[in-house]
Amino acid sequence: MKPVKLICILILIIFYSTGCVSTDNDPSLQIVPPKNIDISIQGTWEVSGVLSQSATAEEEQEWRGRRIIFSDQYAMVGEYLLMNAGYQTKQVTAEEYLLYHYQSFHEGFNFSQQEIEVITVTDQDVFFCEILKEKDEELILKIYNDSFILKKISDEVNEELLKQLKEENSWQEKVENFPQDNLTRTGVLVGLRQTTEEKGGHLQTQSYRTLWIASENRKLHPFLQTEDIFFPRRNGFWKMEVKRITKENKTEEFLVAYNILIREKSPIEEINPQLIVGQEKEEALYRTINYISNDYVSIEERSFRMNQGDDVLQKEAVHILVIDSLPTIRKVNILDLLGNAGVEAIENGRKRVLSEKKDNSMLRKEEENENYGLERRLGHWLLKGRISYFEDDELATTDYNINLIPPSKLVFYDELSIPWTMVKDKVPTAVDVYTSPNKDIALVVTKNEVIVFGIEGQKLQQEPLEKIYLREGETVIMAEWAIGPYVENWEKALENYINNYIKN
Repeated sequence: MKPVKLICILILIIFYSTGCVSTDNDPSLQIVPPKNIDISIQGTWEVSGVLSQSATAEEEQEWRGRRIIFSDQYAMVGEYLLMNAGYQTKQVTAEEYLLYHYQSFHEGFNFSQQEIEVITVTDQDVFFCEILKEKDEELILKIYNDSFILKKISDEVNEELLKQLKEENSWQEKVENFPQDNLTRTGVLVGLRQTTEEKGGHLQTQSYRTLWIASENRKLHPFLQTEDIFFPRRNGFWKMEVKRITKENKTEEFLVAYNILIREKSPIEEINPQLIVGQEKEEALYRTINYISNDYVSIEERSFRMNQGDDVLQKEAVHILVIDSLPTIRKVNILDLLGNAGVEAIENGRKRVLSEKKDNSMLRKEEENENYGLERRLGHWLLKGRISYFEDDELATTDYNINLIPPSKLVFYDELSIPWTMVKDKVPTAVDVYTSPNKDIALVVTKNEVIVFGIEGQKLQQEPLEKIYLREGETVIMAEWAIGPYVENWEKALENYINNYIKN
């Protein structure tokens, strides 16, 4: 009854929350949450020129002359209305910015100043575009890896027009296109982990890939995919990779996350971190990604040492890490994430496990408030704790439920618009399901495939839209949703990454 009760509480709480998708590793580029008191770009602007655009001459002409409006609450960029606009400012070196974002500018372009002000425009905390400011009367709009020159028309903003547009549109759509576009647009980045056995089955190798699934009025776009994890953050799109390093009979796996526009060469190829495994002659530390969000990643750590030619398991723990700290391992204490309620939940879990163990069990107490993570059950991400202990001189582990709702900064969107029981009735082999914020498509996961269904009347359509076959041993570790114009934004970002970084 407890799991059922927990799920009911989870659904009720999530029902009242919304969401679909943070900062750079470089402290000099760190973004401070905006207060929207004084916006340096507030006013009405017009697109006066094109710096770079990966489009036809006809599409280029469509941008010229368009009005761009920024206010403390709303923004209008071309045909897109941002109903809950946010602005985040950072001062960067112009030369470095151009080095990282050269694809958005024509060859030979240079800024006139040594430093530029970069304003990241968001809606509901979702990255939308960047505004580059060198002069008070001229801006550069960077959107979809394209860039345009903006000239100021007025310091004033027609607030009545923006309020009228807001009243005419549903808040659920976040960014509403002009009336001629009545499409329901949905996209999702699906992160997958494949596990293969090695060395007789007690060691494992992990590989990762990302799928892009998008639809317009339940008609699917062509699928896209890339190796490793491609995921959105507030300041753009990032990649996460896992690198295994072996040095002097010691092996360790490191997680590296980086903005895809930072450089052509993957930073993971250049790192050579100090191994942090112990002083045994031969020792190994492996890390597996179980879940990834915008700012956190949930992992499993397994450490081994060699004993007479055999790999002996020394530790098996789960942790939540801060993405901005990678490849340095910064574990999140549950006190920082969930407060005293989290600490109490872990203490109660340890007591329950200890009471069930034999008298000769010896509990390992180190890192007890950091030995927890996320797992997928019944269509939701749920918290679990883990205890390691020795029983009959062998390491054993036991997981236990943490009966608390994951905070929104850890799991931003986790809503099911179709009951799990209904999904199982439709697809008996289903092991998981994800539904979109638009409530128009569902991803039903089995052991062998991801089945894409349309949703109508809170039910799965009779026939699936598509079936995507999974590799042996694959499981879902991420589902990041985009709706409205963000679908085009995300799709273009992934296409550009594949075409410019993967194929070249």
